Amino acid sequence: MKQIVLTSPQTLTVREVDMPVPGVGEALVKITLVGICGSDMHLYRHCLLGHIEITEPHVLGHECVGVIEAVGHGVDPSRVGQRVAIEPAQPCGTCHWCRIGMENVCCDMPFLGLPPTHGGLQEYVVHRADCLEELPEAISDEAAVVLEPMAIAQHAIHLVHVKPGQRVAILGTGVLGTCVLALLKAAHRSLRIVCVDKIEDRLARAAAMGADATILAAGDDDKTVAQKTLDALGGPGADVVFECSGAARTLWDTAAVAAPLGHVAVIGSSDEDRIAFASSHVRRKGLTYRFVRRSLHSLEPCVELMQKGLLDPAALATHTLPASQAGEAFDLVARYGDGVLKAIIDMQRW
Repeated sequence: MKQIVLTSPQTLTVREVDMPVPGVGEALVKITLVGICGSDMHLYRHCLLGHIEITEPHVLGHECVGVIEAVGHGVDPSRVGQRVAIEPAQPCGTCHWCRIGMENVCCDMPFLGLPPTHGGLQEYVVHRADCLEELPEAISDEAAVVLEPMAIAQHAIHLVHVKPGQRVAILGTGVLGTCVLALLKAAHRSLRIVCVDKIEDRLARAAAMGADATILAAGDDDKTVAQKTLDALGGPGADVVFECSGAARTLWDTAAVAAPLGHVAVIGSSDEDRIAFASSHVRRKGLTYRFVRRSLHSLEPCVELMQKGLLDPAALATHTLPASQAGEAFDLVARYGDGVLKAIIDMQRW
């Protein structure tokens, strides 16, 4: 079978390997679509993500949809033929954190696409069967790809206890920031939401989705982005701030735009693996920071919202390219080209 392999920063190649065989409790999944995530881009650019380093050829991709083609011992044979979304995290189930229901912080958790576990950019993947979610017919493959980051956004919203009538700042309107906006608009009509980004087409999308104001993080005027955001929010600032870019400037601005006793959800991943903000702001305002570790029991609420017609994850999938153009897909995302938000690779087209 074919694999798309990252061999060095910004270098992908195709290689042939033997077909994997599912073991006990596992299933063989024929991959249909794979979304390109922000963490994939960190690895693509630098072969680094925080303390994780790629030192040998590796297969990226964890936002995956496919069809079960075979099962190993202990898995119901009737699952063959199911169309499934792959839950990329495989928590151990036995540690303290798993036992108290906090599987997202399990310390012994293989994750699809992070070394040493190869990801979804290959024709077939063997994965734990209990981490494969059957998809309702109403959910398209494209929507299922976007449901993974949507679940992360839902978990972030839960962590910071968003309430009706609050002021909200979303710093960064890439996929995760747009997911946060979509979920907030579906659940709370009375929020005042201000979105900040450096890319105009993303802000235009946010405005069309119902953001009350948008701030372009560029330009030559003498007002800082933080001050313009505060002006747009009104009052003392944002009751809740969602940091969705991982950029050093944006992380710094979280403390500046938050209101006293505000909550900040940090979702973005920093290239430098460091976070800096003015400690005086944080201390004097009594801010609470919550760092978002993947998702936790959040996929089902997103599916329910979609089935009620309140959420359309597929609308965030702006580009689909064949597996034969995987390099072009990653390059498109890297340069923010052609209005891209979520790029998807079609693994059926080689």
